Amino acid sequence: MKRFSILLSALVLVSVPAAGRAQEQAAQAHIEKGLAAASAGDTMLAFAELEKARDVAPRMGDVHYHIGRLYTRKASAVETDFRDRLKAEEALLRALEISPSDPRYLLELAQLRMKQHMKVDAGRLFDRALNEAEKLGDPEILAELYFRLGYIKELWYRTLEHRRFNPMFRGSPQDQLSPLAYYGGMGLQGPTRYGNDYLDSSTPIEGSGQIAKEEMIERYRAALRYDPKHVGASIRLMGQLLDEYRLSEYVGIARRLVAAHTERPMPYLYLGLGLHTAGREDAAAQAFENGLKRLPDDERAEIESLEQVMRRTDAQTYLALDDDSRSSFNERYWGLSDPLYLTEANERWLEHLSRVAYADLRFSAPEAGLRGWETDQGIIYVRYGPPESIATFAAEAHRQANNPFATGRHSIIWSYGADGPVLIFRQMPGYMNARFAGDYKFIAENVRYIQPSVYNNIPSIPRLLDLPIQIARFRGATPEEVAVEVHAAVPLEDLARGIDLETGEFEIGLFLLDPHGDEVLRRVSTEVVEYKSAEVDEYKSWRLILPPSEPLVCAVETRDAVSWRAASARERIDVEAFPADSFAVSDILVADFVKPLVEEPRKRADYEVWPNAALEFRSGEPIHIYYEMYGLERDAEGFASFDVSIQVRVKRLKRGAGFSALLGLLADAWGFSIVGDDRLELRYSRQIKMDGRDRVTEYLSLDPQEVPAGDYEIRLRIWDGLGERMARRLRSFEVVNEE
Repeated sequence: MKRFSILLSALVLVSVPAAGRAQEQAAQAHIEKGLAAASAGDTMLAFAELEKARDVAPRMGDVHYHIGRLYTRKASAVETDFRDRLKAEEALLRALEISPSDPRYLLELAQLRMKQHMKVDAGRLFDRALNEAEKLGDPEILAELYFRLGYIKELWYRTLEHRRFNPMFRGSPQDQLSPLAYYGGMGLQGPTRYGNDYLDSSTPIEGSGQIAKEEMIERYRAALRYDPKHVGASIRLMGQLLDEYRLSEYVGIARRLVAAHTERPMPYLYLGLGLHTAGREDAAAQAFENGLKRLPDDERAEIESLEQVMRRTDAQTYLALDDDSRSSFNERYWGLSDPLYLTEANERWLEHLSRVAYADLRFSAPEAGLRGWETDQGIIYVRYGPPESIATFAAEAHRQANNPFATGRHSIIWSYGADGPVLIFRQMPGYMNARFAGDYKFIAENVRYIQPSVYNNIPSIPRLLDLPIQIARFRGATPEEVAVEVHAAVPLEDLARGIDLETGEFEIGLFLLDPHGDEVLRRVSTEVVEYKSAEVDEYKSWRLILPPSEPLVCAVETRDAVSWRAASARERIDVEAFPADSFAVSDILVADFVKPLVEEPRKRADYEVWPNAALEFRSGEPIHIYYEMYGLERDAEGFASFDVSIQVRVKRLKRGAGFSALLGLLADAWGFSIVGDDRLELRYSRQIKMDGRDRVTEYLSLDPQEVPAGDYEIRLRIWDGLGERMARRLRSFEVVNEE
């Protein structure tokens, strides 16, 4: 009997641990389901699974730990909302009752104390967590612990970086930079002007946050020493390295992340960001493509969406498109906005993706459940890129009488210079997310209406110069052809300025694209130029024979492969035919020189023409124009009769004589008549025997005069007397003073 009792006791002792293991296994299964649901964004299902785990194994510390973590992350960023934090605290304290020395539990409670602004308690908990982790010697736990310690230090550093003293007697930034300035008759320049004045009046605090930054970086590095593949520590350290332009180390960490997490999309996007910043566009394009194809469909659509870089009204139309139409629109938009077709990569598209990746790297707000590009700062960064200057100002020292919880927020000012917006964000210590202060969301939306996006900081295009072009359309050899002349003035002097080389190799290209962004024509050549003699623009001309088509985009580009300096021009061409059965006039070709080569010129080839690609003349230089007429009605003897009216309109004078004095001077010199307050006119009639002609060519030279600098316009009107039809053309040009 005694032996039976001993055996029974032994069975009980064996069965209890076995039952406990079974409970823990069942609870662990629920935990894994809960964590998977949380990762998928299904918080309700996650809590349901974790509560099932708690019911199965109430004495299992990890159950309470994961419940506490989930409540911590669910907690609102509003400091007055304590409910989820209290539930998180209750669960974490229960976990520590069960296992007082678990460093994970201590660390999570420490972070919660930071959010509760109980910094002394948080510091003690961090020390305990580190001591316990070092006793265990588990590299995975130590890596996570040092990452969390670095993250907490980064939250502190965010309140100190770019710190400045408030200007004396000017109050807080938000008070001083009140959006009321917007209504003060200055438009959007009000907040911009006052914001920049406020920054100019403030004094930077030298070395602010430097110690916190060094401690933050050291803790991230410590995490990576224990676990070189740690995602969080890698990302946070990469953000600091990129801001310091330490690209070699940044790219090395990004490549390590890609190798360790081949199916995760973001490491590829971060790698593309580093390569793009280094100007390695082809490699960046490949990295971005690898990342995009690994993204979930909804995130990829969000990243590729043009909504935030459009005016709000355009964005509403864009969002109303179906998925296929929106995808097609995206492709056309980025194709037509490529700044250089000479290069394989689309630098503007890569800059957009880089801004999205940077926003995710630097502005993600886990406490608010926001990816970086969804935050207020991230949205502005994607639109306009890095600000010219950033300043942080301390929080107000007093509580507002009607809101005792309103203290603690510091102000962050982003200035985009004299021509860009100045925007203010407010941020609570202990949070990554910074939101628009006051009515600055309203101001940002109004800036967006005027300037929806800016892409002027592409690393591989340090300076994109203007390349003046003049495009003129004529009839081809038959009415079914359109002859398009493109004349360009390559700004060699500006491209060569400051380059310590004797010669350079320039690529020069002409491109035509249809409205869908597809390339219709490409002509690229390479030339060696003498930098030492590059004192004037070099003129390039193309004559293209095209079939009539929908409007095309013409792009002319040049780029130096060594200095990366480039120049480009874009202009729309209406490729419309000049039908045989209708009367029409060609574009006006403005030139420095026009001279007939034969006694009776009949076509364009019968003239020597030096087109003025820049449409710019110096005061005293002659102005020449050339044009053609098609489809003139003929009488029984083969004669055509037409009346010509050429008006020169003064659009704007930069300085010098007034309109009336100028018009009198030019009227006397050119034989024109004054026909208004701002224009002259020359009228004449002609009769010409067509004798098999399919066109009539005309040219005119205006004698050089000391014409004041300004903007002028030539208005051409031709009246076909027999056919009783009118044709019109217009061309603008500029006169500049000799410098």
